[in-house]
Amino acid sequence: MYVLLTLFAAFFVVPIIWLVFEAIGVHLGLIAGNLGIWLFNSVLYSAAGAAIAITACIPAGYAIATHEFPGRRALLILTMLVMLIPTSALVLPLFLEANEVHQLTSPLAVIVPYGLFPFGVYLSYLYFHTERFSVLFQTARSDGCNEWQVFRHIAVPLSKPVAALIVFLNIVASWTNFFLPWVMYWSTNTTDRYPLPLGIALQLFSGETSGEYLGVVQLHTSWPPSAIAFLLLATIAPVVVVFILARRWIGSGHFQGVFR
Repeated sequence: MYVLLTLFAAFFVVPIIWLVFEAIGVHLGLIAGNLGIWLFNSVLYSAAGAAIAITACIPAGYAIATHEFPGRRALLILTMLVMLIPTSALVLPLFLEANEVHQLTSPLAVIVPYGLFPFGVYLSYLYFHTERFSVLFQTARSDGCNEWQVFRHIAVPLSKPVAALIVFLNIVASWTNFFLPWVMYWSTNTTDRYPLPLGIALQLFSGETSGEYLGVVQLHTSWPPSAIAFLLLATIAPVVVVFILARRWIGSGHFQGVFR
């Protein structure tokens, strides 16, 4: 078992080690401008998408879990069905819709779809759909709280654990998303709107071939391998940081009992 795990670890770790050593000799002046723009775009898109997702998921999950209304069951089933649809299947309809409303060159063409996070709604539903919350909310109503006060002063403060989980999952999914920004921006050639993964692809697949590298691969870019390696590390680093922070949060006990 340990031999097998070591082989798998080597398969994934060796490329990362190569990136680190290759990026050591990079000249930052070569990529500083483009890197700053693409990094800012990635942070903007991911953070704004997560803000939309958390703003929509917590109230939606709370309403489905704690209230009976016509179409509640159908809405929950629809949420679960949308979770099963591959995100890539929605890209073409989203592209046509963005083109129809003349938003292809706008950051909203990427930010708004990032905010669509049905899995977050389902997580919020599972979180609030417990006996302890049912008793707590009913007690608050008995003490004279209206529905808005119950949600604002009780549900929202207690939703911090699941909210953090939704934000983490949404940011990771948005940060690593390549296909949606590519479809939205590639045809319009708006390179100043590219997120970091799309900017790296632009450098890898445009420009003249710089010759063979290690006698095996031909790089179709004018940038040296060290610059590409540094960009790839810049793409990975924020995801690793978010993962470490989430791990510390989970390890500290904040998620204990979330789904009990």
